[in-house]
Amino acid sequence: MKKSLGQNFFVNKNLSAQIAKIVLEENLDVIVEIGPGPGAFTQFFATEEIKLLAIEKDDNLSLDLESRYPSITVKNIDFLDWDFSDLEPFKEKKITFFGSLPYNVSKKIIKKIITSEFFNSPSFFIIQKEVAEKYCAKEPNNNFLSISTALYADTNKLFNISPESFKPRPNVNSTFIKFSPKSPSLEDTRAFEKFLHNAFRQPRKTLKNNFGRNYSFNTEDITPLLQERPQHLSLDQYLHLFNNLA
Repeated sequence: MKKSLGQNFFVNKNLSAQIAKIVLEENLDVIVEIGPGPGAFTQFFATEEIKLLAIEKDDNLSLDLESRYPSITVKNIDFLDWDFSDLEPFKEKKITFFGSLPYNVSKKIIKKIITSEFFNSPSFFIIQKEVAEKYCAKEPNNNFLSISTALYADTNKLFNISPESFKPRPNVNSTFIKFSPKSPSLEDTRAFEKFLHNAFRQPRKTLKNNFGRNYSFNTEDITPLLQERPQHLSLDQYLHLFNNLA
């Protein structure tokens, strides 16, 4: 294992079988496994009648996976550099993304997945517990991550995982989390994300203070919303504000 990849490999055999079973219950056509490493989960997926793409950055681990599981497709590439072109033939199939993700890039990986056209079935990840809690937050404890994610997916914490399930053992707890796709309810998602960034610029201040003179609104019914702090609003309320920009 290369420390630079920030990977903590899953070594709890009983729990890996349980997690793989939960993923496979989705009745999938394709699984994209991100950073399978030595194959703690791959061993269960490879025996199924499904297409399995393993995206593994480490050269030696990729070769090992190819030799042990000749029926699967191994891509020796960083997931963030992979362009999804291998999924084009399966566009109309049920595709699930799964991985015990490196903590330092988990948010980038998940963002790439949920904003892609191939995110069409529930996907599952093992990520840092504190980050999972941010994804699943609701008002009055919302945050930029929970709101921007809710545009594309419903999130559901399944269960927590102790550090003992990994090698090397991390200093944090982990969570097994599920992301279920939904269609964004607006077209200009990039402008909406910039709008959210402004809203959460200073979380302890009101939205009116955070927006300042950058935004003005068409209707007076949004005035009470602007007196709230950013974490108090739901996605629907943010969409209402955004759709009434002057």
